[in-house]
Amino acid sequence: MKNEYLCPYCRGNLKIENDIIFAARTKSEQRGIILLSPKLGNYRVRKHPDLDFNEGDQLEIFCPMCHSNLKAININENLAEVLMIDELGDEYEIYFSEIIGEHVTFKIHDSDIESFGDDTDTYMNYFGA
Repeated sequence: MKNEYLCPYCRGNLKIENDIIFAARTKSEQRGIILLSPKLGNYRVRKHPDLDFNEGDQLEIFCPMCHSNLKAININENLAEVLMIDELGDEYEIYFSEIIGEHVTFKIHDSDIESFGDDTDTYMNYFGA
């Protein structure tokens, strides 16, 4: 997969091999690194066993380089935002849920919206669909 994922603030590359790397913070102020699949619609999460969170918990997701909070406050406080550059060089906004176990991803380019995951209906109205 040749897609690259960038922080929308510093445009640093978040992808290494088969993982997108984020800094994360739980509601109980635990901090750690999480690794997500770069394949849209794949909700695999890897983390250190000491980073404790459960289904339904909300994380805060940060860029590991510039430390910007990636929360998409202009869309919905449950979503985070990154940028994706595809093999052709086209740039997309990617929104995904910060709630553990909620399967939601949106890929947006201009007015074209593509959704992935079982829980996308909850958020479709935030994108004018």
